[in-house]
Amino acid sequence: MSDHRGNKDGCLFGAARRLSSTLCRGPTLACWSLALMLLTGFAAWSDGRVPADPRIARLNHAGFTSRGHCTGFATQAGTLVTAAHCLPSIQSDTVHALFAYETGYYARHSTTSGGSYRHLEGRDIAALCDPLRHTVGFQLAEQSPKPGTKVRVQGYGIPKAHVLQMTTCRVQSIESFGRFRLDCPLPPGTSGAPVMLLGSQDVVGVVSTSAASHSYATSLSGMEHRICN
Repeated sequence: MSDHRGNKDGCLFGAARRLSSTLCRGPTLACWSLALMLLTGFAAWSDGRVPADPRIARLNHAGFTSRGHCTGFATQAGTLVTAAHCLPSIQSDTVHALFAYETGYYARHSTTSGGSYRHLEGRDIAALCDPLRHTVGFQLAEQSPKPGTKVRVQGYGIPKAHVLQMTTCRVQSIESFGRFRLDCPLPPGTSGAPVMLLGSQDVVGVVSTSAASHSYATSLSGMEHRICN
């Protein structure tokens, strides 16, 4: 599932059923995981509202076969980065990037087709390489995080998907294929969100997937000049 249908985990039920009616079909293990996260693990995230950031965008798309939202962010080079799985399956569908989005208002609106994004082979990363003019952006960290590193994530996750929210996590382990594991679950809608070093503005990764007790991000460290070259 693409997000809001979010980190590829997708079904809610019971007390959360009203929020899930558009998120999934079928009683899969992922459905149970996400329901558990919503009922237990998202309370802290929901209390972590922060002001809208001109470097972070809510990404929306809709077409004949799919619709959803994720998070994306701009780098200092003017590149818009998100998770590759967030993009629509039909490449001609339009992706809307709403920077500094908050409850229907935004500072900048960029529209491109899903096929305009470049996918990094072997990684859940997609980038819009046409420079975003007049847009500030994040610097990518030079070094990958080590286990124990504290990070923060800012994105547009449910259930408060119309405001920017923040939570802090710790890196648990470094995985294969450029992934690292975080000790916090992250809600649907946060795929594509920047993972930043705590106490710094440097981005070390982009949110990829989440489960009931943890989540995964894909490393971006040292890739500023590789994403679009």
